[in-house]
Amino acid sequence: MAAVTPCRLSQFAVRLGPYVSEATGQHTLALRLENRGSVTCVLDGYPRVALYDANGVIPFVVKRGGDQMISSDPPKPFKIPPRGRAFVVINKYRCDSGALRGTRQIRISLDTQASGSASITFEDQQKVPMPYRIPDYCGRGDPGSTLTVSPFVETLRAALGG
Repeated sequence: MAAVTPCRLSQFAVRLGPYVSEATGQHTLALRLENRGSVTCVLDGYPRVALYDANGVIPFVVKRGGDQMISSDPPKPFKIPPRGRAFVVINKYRCDSGALRGTRQIRISLDTQASGSASITFEDQQKVPMPYRIPDYCGRGDPGSTLTVSPFVETLRAALGG
C-alpha cells in the first residue's frame, strides 16, 4: 500500500461552512475546505490562521484548543480524497465596546511553508449570511480579540465536540 502524502493547502478551496447556533455570547465561524487536488492526502494538527483587513494582518491572539463551543479533543490525522472535505472552526467573543477592524480575508496554512495556503475573502459582508460570524477585532487586551481555533477535522460535529 502506498504512503499517503501530507496535504498541500494550496490545492484546497475554502468556503463558509454551516451556521453554528451559539450557546454563549460568542461568534463561531465554520470553514469548509475542499480538496481540489487529484490525490488523497492527509491533514493533521492545527492550522495557522491569519486574518487581514485593508491595512494588513489583524493582531488577533490565536489560541489552539477548546472553549465553550470548540471541542478540546486533540488533533487526529485523517485522509481526504479528491473532492473530499475537512473543517476548521474559529470562535471568538463579540466586541461589546465596538469593533476596531473588520476581517476581509482569512488565510489558512500548515506549519510548513511548502504546503502553501488557502483563503476565503469577504469583499462584501452584506452578501454574507449572518455577517457577524466574520471575526472583527476589538482591540488589544479585549477578550473579543482572542480567537480559538479547532484542529483540522473531518466533520463539523467533531470540531464542536458533538
